[in-house]
Amino acid sequence: MNKKPQLNFDNALQTSLEQMSESKTTDNDIIQATEGICIHQLVENQVAKTPDTVAVIFEDRQLTYRELNQKANQLAHYLIELGVKPEVLVGVCVERSLEMIVALLAILKAGGAYVPLDPNYPQERLAYMLEDSQAKVLLSQSQFAESFTDHSVKVIYLDKQWEIIEGGEENPTTGVQLDHLAYVIYTSGSTGKPKGVAMPHLPLMNLLTWQMQNFKLVRAKTLQFTPISFDVSFQEIFSTLCSGGTLVLIPDSTRRNSEALLSYLSKQAIERLFLPFIALQHLAEVANQTRSPLYLQEVITAGEQLKITRSIANWFSQLKDCTLYNQYGPSESHVVTEYQLSGSPKDWPHLPPIGQPITNTTIYLLDPNLRRQSDPIKLVDPGEPGELAIGGVALARGYLNQPELIDSKFISNPFNNETGSRLYRTGDLARLLPDGNLEYIERIDNQVKIHGVRIELGEIEVNLSQHLEVKDAIVVARKDSAGNKRLVAYIVATNAKTSEDKNKLELQLRIFLKERLPNCMVPSAFVFMDALPLTPSGKVERRSLPAPSQTRPTLKEDFVPPRTSVEKQLAKIWSQVLQVEPIGIHDNFFDLGGNSLLAIQLVHKTREAFQKELPMVALFDAPTIAELSKFIDTSMNFGVTVTSDSISVSKLEAEAALDPAIDPDDLPFDFVTEPNNVLITGVTGFLGAFLLYELLEQTQASVYCLVRATNAETGKQKIRSNLEKYLIWNEEYSSRIVPVIGDLSQPSLGLSQRQFLELANKIEVIYHNGASISLIHPYSVLRAANVLGTQELLKLATQIKIKPIHFISTLDVFQTSHAFSTDPIAEQDELNPAEAVYFDGYTKSKWVSEKMIRIAQSRGLPASIYRPAMIAGHSKTGVSNVNDLMNRLIKGFIELKSAPNFEMMINIAPVDYFSKGAIYLSKQKESLGKGFNFINPQPLPMSEFIQLINSCGYPVKQVEHREWEALLLQNISSLDGIVSVLTSKASAENPSYIERSSVGAQLVSCQNVLNGLRETSIVCPPINTKLFNTYFSYWNYIGFLDAPIVHDYQKISSVIA
Repeated sequence: MNKKPQLNFDNALQTSLEQMSESKTTDNDIIQATEGICIHQLVENQVAKTPDTVAVIFEDRQLTYRELNQKANQLAHYLIELGVKPEVLVGVCVERSLEMIVALLAILKAGGAYVPLDPNYPQERLAYMLEDSQAKVLLSQSQFAESFTDHSVKVIYLDKQWEIIEGGEENPTTGVQLDHLAYVIYTSGSTGKPKGVAMPHLPLMNLLTWQMQNFKLVRAKTLQFTPISFDVSFQEIFSTLCSGGTLVLIPDSTRRNSEALLSYLSKQAIERLFLPFIALQHLAEVANQTRSPLYLQEVITAGEQLKITRSIANWFSQLKDCTLYNQYGPSESHVVTEYQLSGSPKDWPHLPPIGQPITNTTIYLLDPNLRRQSDPIKLVDPGEPGELAIGGVALARGYLNQPELIDSKFISNPFNNETGSRLYRTGDLARLLPDGNLEYIERIDNQVKIHGVRIELGEIEVNLSQHLEVKDAIVVARKDSAGNKRLVAYIVATNAKTSEDKNKLELQLRIFLKERLPNCMVPSAFVFMDALPLTPSGKVERRSLPAPSQTRPTLKEDFVPPRTSVEKQLAKIWSQVLQVEPIGIHDNFFDLGGNSLLAIQLVHKTREAFQKELPMVALFDAPTIAELSKFIDTSMNFGVTVTSDSISVSKLEAEAALDPAIDPDDLPFDFVTEPNNVLITGVTGFLGAFLLYELLEQTQASVYCLVRATNAETGKQKIRSNLEKYLIWNEEYSSRIVPVIGDLSQPSLGLSQRQFLELANKIEVIYHNGASISLIHPYSVLRAANVLGTQELLKLATQIKIKPIHFISTLDVFQTSHAFSTDPIAEQDELNPAEAVYFDGYTKSKWVSEKMIRIAQSRGLPASIYRPAMIAGHSKTGVSNVNDLMNRLIKGFIELKSAPNFEMMINIAPVDYFSKGAIYLSKQKESLGKGFNFINPQPLPMSEFIQLINSCGYPVKQVEHREWEALLLQNISSLDGIVSVLTSKASAENPSYIERSSVGAQLVSCQNVLNGLRETSIVCPPINTKLFNTYFSYWNYIGFLDAPIVHDYQKISSVIA
């Protein structure tokens, strides 16, 4: 038995990342290494080495290093006369020109810091930046004279006033130090006002020194592409001038035209190029149709996530001697990580990592759930997503005149005892990969929640970009006029130009995404554009994306208008909820942009309009106006409420008919106590993670895990991430985990016939835990994964050799809608179809699956059935699935400060009790053929359970059920996404889920479990304050629940027992 892993929240990730960089280097070490010189002094050193080398070229003009230095010195001396010195800010508002480079260098030589002001910016923005920076002097050109007449700043027009500037040509001495400011660059602010990032010489000197030591070209001919109002321009300009290269300025007209840019690269023999992703993509598309530049050797991209598209891969396949670098760094630090792509471009990852920290920079990945300033800062474990925070010497001083913003973004470094050590919280999500590189995931604020589901917009964009007809794609979450948040995709098509072509493509993209993503991630609207709007730096300007029209999207169905009064009334309700008009009677609610949250709104509005009870599942079974109209007509005409998910007893029993070919007759079988190879499904869920963990703990087998993924590597990472999420990953087990890429809902589990038979030959035991879980979806939606998937596994169990199958069912298959019985339900009791017809879709699917397992048992297949009660968190660590119904109910009770006064028993079993017990029992031969009801032998009455919650510091009172329903409907809570499930009933015989849950658990026998575990130490802990203090502590720790009192999480989470 391997030793259980120790959990260390604070050290594992920090150590990994510090090993990548020289994180122990101090500021004094850098100052000593650079001899304390500043940026402009590096340029002066280069002037002494190569005075006659061309330093800057613009159109038909150029300056040598000597000429550049002389002009910059003349201007610097004049600026000094005007009072410029260290910490004095000087504005620069000029067009791209040689004078622009002279101006920047001169300001640094004078000891000041430059403030770039883009002449293309609106007057209001320029005025704000001048006022906020309190610039003493402004260097500009005469064509912009009218822009600054209302300001008191001293303006020097470089194109008209050079004669008064000409002065000494010697290098000035100013006493500027590395901690003095070099520039203040304004970036967009969340308040709508730009914020000035104040950057000293020290981090920039660190960047320049690192780049000159690590790039393959020393004196490269570099294109100056980026406006100086963006920080990348500093890297372009000064990494070139400090190393003896030649800087080539590009005319704005050429910069905005990809074909002209490509030609310019060849004409100027450019060797090094800095480009944002979008510009690189456009350039690659043009280059693939013409000749590529012959001289290009280095391309550096930064600013937004790099995607290796087909065009980029093809282009770099032609550029045999060109290296692509992916750099990362916000304006508040400049570049802090880099990844060099190597090998064949055809094999490059679609989303390359951002690499490893540069010299003297440390990266920390912080728990992204700790958003309040009062929360203690925690590090995530390796492989877990965390907010990327930057430490070391790379940091800016902060924001000009915004101390509160500085305090929230630049925080004291709790992981470094050095005085003044700080961290910058980027707001970016990243994770540490096994190879030591960092993977950028997404902006935290680009993760949106729609109807309770967290969605990463980048994942949708990546999938869209893989469609052959999509050139560019951006997805945003927008609020419609009703305040509902929806996904909108903005598409630049490869070929579609006409409206008809775009309509066809929209339909193709909907189908394409539905094959790859959950329905909730398919955008409700598609907007086609000729080009995505860009900022001057080449990033996508998301704020400029137009709102989608509210017209009907392109659908497979032809438009048929409403005909009857019911259809017309329904169409009006649908238009209000979906913000789409017109709506045809055959249009699918979900294709129109509907989701679970909007479905709840629609069902409530429909109930109010027709004064009839409408079950939520009705909309899933009848998602068009025509079908829903028939449903309502039937209800109104016959005076009864029809259950949309209703199914007859005979039909339900027919569903459970097992394929006659699934028969173990004449196949060999030997019970194996210690199998070599086992298969398990559902390992990317909560319970599945712990079942996998116990298989790895209690056996030495290789565990084959059926998982949905694009490839084995991704599948393995999904499994690992899930176990890490629940604090049970052990690196020693990695080699025994074998991902099997497949799908429960597909024939042969999504495998080829050869793969299916190879698996059948290798596997000795099957654990079937996987299922599609939903309280809302009807049986028809869940049938493929939950029922047909079970049949495919039974088929696998009877191929080549007999393999025992251990099926994870649910106690709800015994759930009755009738009165309490005095006799407990035994573990081998028959399943009653007359009761099952009233179940929700999920429980129906488990009922049918269990019936199939029992039929297979009757044919001679060794199989066991395990029925857990409500699965709760780990009894020692509190680690829980916070999306589980019971946990959401508890949080909802606390938020509403009330709970329904049902006379029910709360029966929950910790996940470690069930997983340990189930795997142990599965290894005992006498368990075959039995059923095991895993309930808590010590359930708690609802009233005592509410008292327990109160004793843990959360005030909750019990109220009448209907009063609680009213509170639930009137108030916002964590239960919003499942309100209809908790309140709606299809009929008196078919109560709501929470009403059904109030019976049954206390009437279930668990004797087989108690007998089977009698000789072990596996015992179910009681539901008491100790257990729930553990759960509440974990929920407080992860931010799922605010803490009314202080819990010590560290004491209870040091070891997974």
